[in-house]
Amino acid sequence: MMPARDPVRARIQYYGGKLGGLLFGLRVSGSAGVPRSGGVIIACNHISELDPPVLGCAVPRTVAFMAKVELFRMKFTDFFLRKLNAFPVNRSAVDTGAIRNAISLLRQGEAVVIFPEGTRSHDGRMLPVKAGISLIAISSGVPVLPAFIWGTDHARGALTRTRARFSVAFGRMISSARIREIKNRHGNRAVAESIMSAIARTGHESGLYNE
Repeated sequence: MMPARDPVRARIQYYGGKLGGLLFGLRVSGSAGVPRSGGVIIACNHISELDPPVLGCAVPRTVAFMAKVELFRMKFTDFFLRKLNAFPVNRSAVDTGAIRNAISLLRQGEAVVIFPEGTRSHDGRMLPVKAGISLIAISSGVPVLPAFIWGTDHARGALTRTRARFSVAFGRMISSARIREIKNRHGNRAVAESIMSAIARTGHESGLYNE
């Protein structure tokens, strides 16, 4: 992805990736499996506030993000996040507006990053999945690409090279047909659980997750 003809968020993402690689040794695996066009959900574990920008730098196309509504309460961060194609989600309840927004973007052919746990894990272990991911996946009719991120919860160590560098791994795509099959056989909750299992499997197969 070259920045010359892309919008502001693509330029930030492109140069952010270069800077992240320089400062934190960002390592990315499986990016060849990321579709370069068309609607796709990128579902990832969540361990740090740095996850969205780092993951955005690792994806070889521009992406949209769900971000907690608290980050939009200051004018500067609101402006910056919206330039990056982020949109707010209220985590205290099922935010139907955010879900509709995500579905709309996906149907328009956007890639949307979602953290199905809904909040950060403070010890690296994956948390129970929230219901929203299944509603979005089923209603949008797009595939889901699992991703696993590691190291962002130790940014200072990565910067000074006293800890391992940031890593992002992309797994095997879950097709929209497979999502429908799971939903029809086992229900919405099973869709969410299967997505979380795919994220964990991506972590295991990449050697980043041992739980």
